[in-house]
Amino acid sequence: MKRTHRIGIALCACLLACLPPAGADGCSEVFLKRDAVLVSARNFDFSRGNGAVQFNPAGMRRKAQYAPEGCRPLEWTSAYASVAFDTILQRTNSPEDGIVYAGVDGINRAGLKIGTYYLETSGFPQTGPETTIDICSLQQYLLDTCGGVDAALADLGSGRYRVTSTSVEGLEIKLHLYLHDATGASAIVEFVGGATKVTRDPKIPVLTNTEYGESLAALSQYAEFDGEKPIPGAHESIDRFVRGAYYRKHLSVPDDPARAVAFGFAAAQVLSVPPEFPHGNTQWTIVTDITGRRIFFRTLDNPAIARISLDELAETAKVSSEIDLLRTDLSGDIGALFDRTNAFNPAAVPPAPDYARASDWASLPPEAERTKSADVFFVHPTAFFFPNAWNECLESNRQNPLVDADLAKTAGVFALTCNIFAPRYREANIKVLSASEQDKSMALGIAYSDVEKAFDYYMEHFNAGRPFILAGHSQGSNVLLWLLQRRFGDPKLRERLVASYIIGWSVTPDDLEKYPQLVMSDSPTRTGCIISYNTQAVSPDITIAIPGAVGVNPLTMDTTGEAVPKERNLGAVFFAGGKRIEVPQFTGAQTIDGALIVPRPTRTDLVRGAASGFYHPYDYSFFFRNLERNVADRVAAFLKEHPETK
Repeated sequence: MKRTHRIGIALCACLLACLPPAGADGCSEVFLKRDAVLVSARNFDFSRGNGAVQFNPAGMRRKAQYAPEGCRPLEWTSAYASVAFDTILQRTNSPEDGIVYAGVDGINRAGLKIGTYYLETSGFPQTGPETTIDICSLQQYLLDTCGGVDAALADLGSGRYRVTSTSVEGLEIKLHLYLHDATGASAIVEFVGGATKVTRDPKIPVLTNTEYGESLAALSQYAEFDGEKPIPGAHESIDRFVRGAYYRKHLSVPDDPARAVAFGFAAAQVLSVPPEFPHGNTQWTIVTDITGRRIFFRTLDNPAIARISLDELAETAKVSSEIDLLRTDLSGDIGALFDRTNAFNPAAVPPAPDYARASDWASLPPEAERTKSADVFFVHPTAFFFPNAWNECLESNRQNPLVDADLAKTAGVFALTCNIFAPRYREANIKVLSASEQDKSMALGIAYSDVEKAFDYYMEHFNAGRPFILAGHSQGSNVLLWLLQRRFGDPKLRERLVASYIIGWSVTPDDLEKYPQLVMSDSPTRTGCIISYNTQAVSPDITIAIPGAVGVNPLTMDTTGEAVPKERNLGAVFFAGGKRIEVPQFTGAQTIDGALIVPRPTRTDLVRGAASGFYHPYDYSFFFRNLERNVADRVAAFLKEHPETK
């Protein structure tokens, strides 16, 4: 059955609640101008560096990401191609609200360049037009629709819409903007007391996180600006503004754009905030040659400078695509990493993992702690929803909180009996579910190549002759089924295989016929077999179960089609707010036409999602204690059958 993009929405809604909160951010900009040389140099200061640099072609239909109750989100079609930097955040009021792309910096093909900067004192209008745009979407809207500073200011003052704040991750996003264009015009836009305040061509071309007028007033207290205080070295907003103004006063602007870009990086360095500061630190430094529409940047974890030519990209790329800013291999011209069409882009594949590094394992018990009689080689499910790239880089996977959350609520069933080995891998983005078969195969092929490599490394370096289980969920089960098909025709591998928990994926009669090594479980103690099922209600909004698939009922561990009552359920385990919630006899189950059918749960506080009757994220949770006991029973049965096994 075709797995649609709606599955991704449902999965994301269920899982995003695991993301941790972020702190307030800072940011600083220095603008360099000399005749036709126009260079913006800015830092993005935040508590973490996850985000994306995105290419957007002209002609895209968009709307604001948020509108207050009773209001209409502004809608538009982009007139200009652009490159934009966005930080990716989660809404707080409901996991179904998903995520927010908060605009940080960007430039369009006409040469309009916009940066956003946190401003705690922002006050947005509370009344006015019913059509609204949230501050996180405003930067992209102006880049999409305005050809310069004058056009952007006229649009902001048109009265067609009003700007609102929005809350994400416990933080109300309140920003002011610094605009420049290819004519050399500049403007600072602030929202103060419900009104829009504009400062045209500011005489001190620096902006931090204080109202511009207040920053100017404070400047007069410091040496070289008619005051007596020494130039400050601290990292609060006024300190950075004064320091930026001082260096801008003494910094000559070269007449060569390339040299001016280098000066821009030097100026931004003076205003950077080192790691471990309580309100965040400099994660990205972005320097833009406005006249040449060229963007240069580096990140905290990758000091190499990457560059993008917007003009070259706009001539060849026809679709929107993103590059994950957590990647540490970005260097030089990275234009080839953007997708030119909606097809899989081999050039964008991030570097492969090295399983000799402990950091490339999500779970790797130290040798002295591998005391259990069996191992589980576990592959986590899809945890890569954003940014919109084909495969996740390892840096992103290491910082992805959903990976650890998935290990707790899925691999946790093996913890009492097995040593848990779980590789990180370049998992495919959720978008593969709606991609062409060719593109899906290529993206999942990258994921599989990592898992196969990790399995071989595990067998050679970690297994030490112990019996092992293969287990996964969703995408993890998909690639493990491929591993079983491609590698476990080898009887030597099957000798130590206790069982394979291919949960959240379908095993079809064709699979069983084509690959004789695939055998479904017919009892709780059979070894060398597969346990596979997909949980849903009778009539779910969506399904991933393939009709006619061979499913195992986790309450009986066989392929019976009989309804099994909830009294056979030893207990569901849910993970919410950092706590385990146990619910004995949570649900019964029945295997029907390839799906594991359960009654609709009454505990809606524990079972949440965007799609009614779709319980894929709870495949393990609903039957946690049954699975946990079954793992112990199968390992015991294996050891009894193979007394010679270590």
